[in-house]
Amino acid sequence: MFTRTTGLLIVPLWLAAMSWLIAHDVLPGWTALDPPALRVTDPMREDGGRVQFTLSSEDGPLGRIWTSYLVDEDSIRRDDLILIDRLPLHIAPLRIGLTSVFTGEGVLDEFTAVVENRETRLPIKLHGERFHADFSFTLQTDAMTRAFKMPLVEGGLVSGAFNPFSPLADLRVGQSWRMHVFNPIAALTGLGDRFIPVLVHVVGEGRIKTADWEGNCLVLEAGSTRAWVDAEGAVRVQEMTLPMLGQLRIVRDARFDHQAYAAAKRVRLAFGRPDPT
Repeated sequence: MFTRTTGLLIVPLWLAAMSWLIAHDVLPGWTALDPPALRVTDPMREDGGRVQFTLSSEDGPLGRIWTSYLVDEDSIRRDDLILIDRLPLHIAPLRIGLTSVFTGEGVLDEFTAVVENRETRLPIKLHGERFHADFSFTLQTDAMTRAFKMPLVEGGLVSGAFNPFSPLADLRVGQSWRMHVFNPIAALTGLGDRFIPVLVHVVGEGRIKTADWEGNCLVLEAGSTRAWVDAEGAVRVQEMTLPMLGQLRIVRDARFDHQAYAAAKRVRLAFGRPDPT
């Protein structure tokens, strides 16, 4: 039977639950700031900041990711090459080339993606440029060319699903920002959303250990993605769950394999195209 005492107990519990809900799920969205600017590090200037990652699933390695930077006085260019040897749905081998051009202040200005496998007659191409209030994109496939816009208020940063965050400087627990993630598998198969809006949270601290490195990191969460960022702002490990692919893990390798990188660029995939140079 409902009594006055019961009511006195329920109301504080309800208020506590609503306070937690607002603090955990609602407030970060209200207080989300602009994405952290890309910080130029000494390795970027000296050797292109070359970094390599291994992409794996529960069944073992799937492919490799190579990242490099080109820095000048007015801009920062990030290039990602992703070669995936094994995936379900017979879509591998799959190569994804991503180019992100940032202003000298570290703000994303252009984003280009090229997706190809042996089932594509021509590569799928996505190109976007930043304007005053939005990103303007053009998507080209075998079947169509489509232009669309994404308001900057929904996220001023665009990244690929498989390439870890760029170096993130001056992070703090509680920080949050909005961004969009491009899903190349959806672009290739037509299944799922090509762009996924996410809200990134810096949720706490944790220790991560890989075959080559161990240390304390800040932990980022963005939808089904979690990343561990070291004291220098570099991503050490990233985990995510994608439709049709399940749980994936991206781990930073100890060194950049130049020969494997060159071979990945030479692989012939799309019909009728010469080997890339």
